[in-house]
Amino acid sequence: MKFSDKLNACVHPLFVRYVLRAYRRKSERVEREHPELFRAVSPELVEKHKGLWGRLGLPCSDRWLRFHVNLTGIEDYRFCPEDLFFAHIERILVPSEMAGQGIEDKNSLDAFFGRGLFPETVIRYMRGCFFDADYRWLSEDAVNRVLRSDQGELVVKPCIASSGGVGIEAIRFENDCYLLGGLPLDAARIRQIGGISFAVQRRLISDTFSAQFNPSSANTCRMMTLRCPWDGEIVVLKTMMRIGVSEAIVDNMMKGGLCVNLDACGRFGRYGYDYNGARFESHPVSGIRFEGLKHPAYDQMVKVATQMAQRVPYFNLLSFDLLPDANGQVKIVEINATSQGITQLQYDHGGLFGEYSEAVVDWCVSHRELDTFKHFRTFY
Repeated sequence: MKFSDKLNACVHPLFVRYVLRAYRRKSERVEREHPELFRAVSPELVEKHKGLWGRLGLPCSDRWLRFHVNLTGIEDYRFCPEDLFFAHIERILVPSEMAGQGIEDKNSLDAFFGRGLFPETVIRYMRGCFFDADYRWLSEDAVNRVLRSDQGELVVKPCIASSGGVGIEAIRFENDCYLLGGLPLDAARIRQIGGISFAVQRRLISDTFSAQFNPSSANTCRMMTLRCPWDGEIVVLKTMMRIGVSEAIVDNMMKGGLCVNLDACGRFGRYGYDYNGARFESHPVSGIRFEGLKHPAYDQMVKVATQMAQRVPYFNLLSFDLLPDANGQVKIVEINATSQGITQLQYDHGGLFGEYSEAVVDWCVSHRELDTFKHFRTFY
């Protein structure tokens, strides 16, 4: 056995315990704010819940079960515990060692799938070099010339690990330049803030249905797909629409936005939820009621997401951020392949994997060897 393998074999159990503790602490923070969401549920439900998820071989409590049952009123033993999902399930269904690579880099999506499905990119900054939309190398002077001409409203975004919409900003052309944080945006500034991968893109204009709730934010739909690894079928597990409540361009719940869950026909649930589970029957700014609405582009989003998932064989679980543009064409804003949030996706419609829960657990139990994340990648 290589030294790196021995080292990882020692570290991996510590990492798993760290993840379990981290998500337990998260649930405890929510409980302090909303103790009513952690009331006891029926012993029979707890027994079935632990009987299912306990087969993974990790400690299984009823904390996430109590949270979801009390929040939604749905007595579903299949609610997926967040701690077990991130410590084990996701790491078997997707190759965690590929985090931040390939399709998780927004700058690479056009290269993998072709242009047209994604926001139009004006400038790419990738590992110290600048490129145009077609991946042709650009000099700093060329970048500066582009940014000193009016390209319309643009969006700047980190392309790797932009969790919660951090770093995503809309910028406008003013006084012969684009300003970001009050300072001109140019090649030197991009080098300073761009990290490994950074993009300047044309802003997507939402369709009228999405924009009606909060015109300043994108209001994307998060759709999670599963490739059933036992037979290859691609299915949509859960979908929610994320809606902003401020002037910010992002709609992420970590930035104060709401989520509204959609059923398998694209119909809205009764409530919108904030990050901690507080419920709203209507949008707090526009006043639009959620119940009774149906997303007109739902079927088209399902088609786009399942077709794209079919083309990514390494990842059995993917979360697509989708947005119909002003012309009604569904665009993929990004694809999340690791660290995929699951809690809000389970609001209103039961456990994450639904009818596939037992099969997912069985497959994970029989494929433990796929959890091969390399904590120390430099020791070869």
